[in-house]
Amino acid sequence: MTLDLSRPIALHRQGRRAEAAALYEAARRTAPRDPDVLYLLGLCRLEMGALEDGIRHMRALVRIQPGNAPAHHALGKALSALGKPGPARRALETALKLDPALVDSALELALLAQRDDDPARAEEILRTAIARHSDHAALWNNLGTVCRRRGDAAGAGDAWRRAIALDAAMAGPYCNLATLEMRTGHPAEALSVIREGLGVLPDDADLHFHHGRLAFFAGDFATAAEALERALALRPGDRPAEAQLAQARQYLCDWDGLDALMPIVREEIDSAVAGGPCLVSPFFAVTLPTSEADRTAVAAAEARRREAALAPLRKQVSFRFGTEPKRRLHIGYLSGDWRDHAASHLSCGLFRHHDRQRFEVSVLSFGPDDGSDYLRRIRDGAENFVDLRSLNDGAAAQAIFERGVDILLDVQGFMGNSRPEIFMLRPAPVQVSYLTYLGSMGTETLDYIIADATMITPDNRAAFTEAVVTMPHCYQVNDDAARIGAAPARADEGLPDAAMVYCAIHGGHKITRDIFACWMRILKAAADSVLWLAAGGRLREALCAAARAQGIDPETRLVFARRVPDKADHMARLALADLMLDTPIYGAHSSAVDCLWAGTPVLTCPGDVFSSRGAATLLRTLGIEETIAPDYDAYERIAVALASDAERRAALRARLAAARAASPLFDTAGWVRDVERAYLEMWEIYRQGAPPRDIVLTR
Repeated sequence: MTLDLSRPIALHRQGRRAEAAALYEAARRTAPRDPDVLYLLGLCRLEMGALEDGIRHMRALVRIQPGNAPAHHALGKALSALGKPGPARRALETALKLDPALVDSALELALLAQRDDDPARAEEILRTAIARHSDHAALWNNLGTVCRRRGDAAGAGDAWRRAIALDAAMAGPYCNLATLEMRTGHPAEALSVIREGLGVLPDDADLHFHHGRLAFFAGDFATAAEALERALALRPGDRPAEAQLAQARQYLCDWDGLDALMPIVREEIDSAVAGGPCLVSPFFAVTLPTSEADRTAVAAAEARRREAALAPLRKQVSFRFGTEPKRRLHIGYLSGDWRDHAASHLSCGLFRHHDRQRFEVSVLSFGPDDGSDYLRRIRDGAENFVDLRSLNDGAAAQAIFERGVDILLDVQGFMGNSRPEIFMLRPAPVQVSYLTYLGSMGTETLDYIIADATMITPDNRAAFTEAVVTMPHCYQVNDDAARIGAAPARADEGLPDAAMVYCAIHGGHKITRDIFACWMRILKAAADSVLWLAAGGRLREALCAAARAQGIDPETRLVFARRVPDKADHMARLALADLMLDTPIYGAHSSAVDCLWAGTPVLTCPGDVFSSRGAATLLRTLGIEETIAPDYDAYERIAVALASDAERRAALRARLAAARAASPLFDTAGWVRDVERAYLEMWEIYRQGAPPRDIVLTR
């Protein structure tokens, strides 16, 4: 008897699966061993999410028709979805053996191998399939993913480019290749890849999301926000896009827009606190009104995510270390920011001061060579400068191990284009978090964090997973040879000659609604005063609008600093300000020390968290505590009082000038001697076989 299946097939194609399944079931009762009925009924039930029922029908079919390759494929895919990898693998292998043209079976088998942390087997499956189907874009795309997991960046890039050439209308390879370009230090190329994809697929949510992420990391926050808003219009409720958009709005001082997304951000942070995943980045978390424990939980969630992705590389590297005494300890400083960057501005002078009789010093870089004077000074000061840019995480870790680094410092953490995976592979016996990331890394792969008694107090100590090294003075190394250019006139910078100039040259992510309102109250109380900011585009528009809403005319009371390419010239103009106003949650660190070095006093109000206390530790080391306010009422009073007391301002600048010459804050060689004591103690603890413990250095 011939069955007429045209009606259920038509319903099936229309997506009316429940109706189709009912008709298929009626046909099965009429012809219980009909292969077409069993296949279509099983497939329909699988598509409806009834996996067990669908599997039952597919198994019945392969008993009747053991040579039915599509049935074996559908069975294997369903078993995989049900969490039964062994039977799934056998079914898919059977499907591929029966019909080598079933590319989807090869893709599913490769995915199973990846889930088993066997990327070598996944690559073998995909390359075998590619040998038969070299024009299949999805195979090349998945091969790129496998190569990336194996640490083969070049192979991944080649595979994704091949996929794009074969099928320009597939979004995945554009997103993957752009992410790779960004991760390997090629932001312009990354954006170019995404824009190429958008030219073909202008309404693809994934491409707009990646465009937003890449624009954000390139510092174009307005473009980032626009791209992420477009992604959400195409795919409403997409949580990764919402989390990234919240951060972009923060940088633009779009406080209403940020507030609208804060419930989602808080849910993600709460997930991290509960030990779950988190879509909020660690750096975003440390710029929000969160506790130190919240921040560490977010960092721990990020560390878990990265460590899970690192599993295949762990199988390729394994390092063992000795405990023998060393004539010279080998210290390695690892970062991708050895360039014209705040981390290098602070630390470029430290390397030349190390005692070469007791320490070998290697600077390890995975960042660009920007030809800057900062990079030149770092190269000249270090005993070894090692370029790791071309190496994947496993090869970079191997290179560090082979050089015999004893103590490895992470001078980047979760900032920017970081590579904490290198530390997760443990290439050195002692590993230390320092300087750039303002919080705990939340992982046992970092043994110590370098801080001081102001930055980590008894109240927040428990939130740090690392053992704490408490430096005797300020934890932050500073460059006592930093250049200051020729002094400009106030008129050169658009500043009024006779006004009180408050300097607040901060990134938008540091400026909260509350602190900006505080600054506006200061301007109202100090009539002959201006606020000196750094902002352009949408950020400038937002700040001007916020000033107007507070009754302040931005045209006469706000001055926006022009871009200055040479840091020495920027340092020189900072001396034009009368007082720097710090921010509350993520405060000034390198920018505060710039002002102090230039001779401009800093007003701060430290909070409870590490990121808020940078200016306070600088001022305490200088012995100038009168501009450390206990609360924001006092902060306002001090700022206003200084505006009307020129004599007090002059005395404060004189004290700062004297302290700058005598204080440990700008004694780079002294800071190095102190940290060397910490390194020796870390090493001795390691040699004794003891776990890392807190170290307090005496003065």
